[in-house]
Amino acid sequence: MPVKLPEKVKFGKGNPLETAEEWINIKCPKCNRRARRETDTMDTFANSSWYYLRYCDTKNKKKIFDSKRVNYWCPVDQYIGGPEHVTMHLIYMRFYTKFLRDLKLLNFDEPAVNYFTQGVVKGRDGFRMSKSRGNGVEPLDTIVKYGADSLRLYLVAVSSPDSDIIWDEKGIKGSYNFLNFVYDYFSKLKEGKASPKVESKINQTIKEVTEDIENFKHNLAVIKIRQLFSVLLNNKVSKKQAKVFLILLSVYCPHLCEELWQKIGGKGFISLGKWPKSNLKKINDKFDKEDEVVNNLVFDINNIKGLVRRKFKEIFVYVLPKEEKIYLDNLKIINERIGFSVRIFNVNDKDKYDPENKSKKVKPGRPGIYLE
Repeated sequence: MPVKLPEKVKFGKGNPLETAEEWINIKCPKCNRRARRETDTMDTFANSSWYYLRYCDTKNKKKIFDSKRVNYWCPVDQYIGGPEHVTMHLIYMRFYTKFLRDLKLLNFDEPAVNYFTQGVVKGRDGFRMSKSRGNGVEPLDTIVKYGADSLRLYLVAVSSPDSDIIWDEKGIKGSYNFLNFVYDYFSKLKEGKASPKVESKINQTIKEVTEDIENFKHNLAVIKIRQLFSVLLNNKVSKKQAKVFLILLSVYCPHLCEELWQKIGGKGFISLGKWPKSNLKKINDKFDKEDEVVNNLVFDINNIKGLVRRKFKEIFVYVLPKEEKIYLDNLKIINERIGFSVRIFNVNDKDKYDPENKSKKVKPGRPGIYLE
């Protein structure tokens, strides 16, 4: 060493060094006998570890790159890779960066400002998907069956991005069904003046989803987007608010949202649109508390239904006077989520039907429930 590389090589197929016969076939410098140089000496990570710098100056025919351009665009803001990148690609990448820095071609020490390790998708057997194990899932087959957006949504929603996941087709079916609901809703969108509750929920979702995306909490962002959709389903919305929802969802489902964007009269491409800004003045915590109260009631009723395991004719709910309006305003949502018609009574109502005196056990946020 060092071995001077040949000038006369042919690029196009395979390793170009293998085309330089005179360079390959030589005499051994020690024994003077016939020898052959090894042409496959560099790991595949080698080139991919420095050409991120070349991207900044791709047409330069005089030198590796223009330092001013590279120093302007680099270091990279965010590096994302799997576990193998920590011990392989990133080490090469850091080496090249420091080597080129020592040559005064770069003015920075590290190739990226931030690094994020993404999780691995495992097969149904719990092992990492591989051809040798035969536990892989063909992405194209899944896309043909469920669509690319369903696959994308499932992968980001099933767990935090830095966690390993085990492939489960039931999960992707859930994403597929949700997107079908979204498509049907926006295909038949009925505009109206939104209530303060919808305004609050939209602005709160913009704020929280923006923060989640910036912090790689995509699974939490998807939960909040789905919660917002539930609110839209049961309330009137304006076209402006409908567009905001599609922009938020388009991060994970670009194909579907691009089509729905056109259907509701959006201009240009949704992918080129401006990200919405949250109006904090329109966020009212009162609506969150209402949602919590409703969610608790639905959970309790469904839990009792599961324990009773028998047919019943009616469900009676007894609430405190101050909370009566909350339950009555959300009665339609409660009935839809339970799949049954519920009757709401104020504990002070003299005409209430309460054979087991459930109303006496009512507490704030915890109504009495009687199934008959």
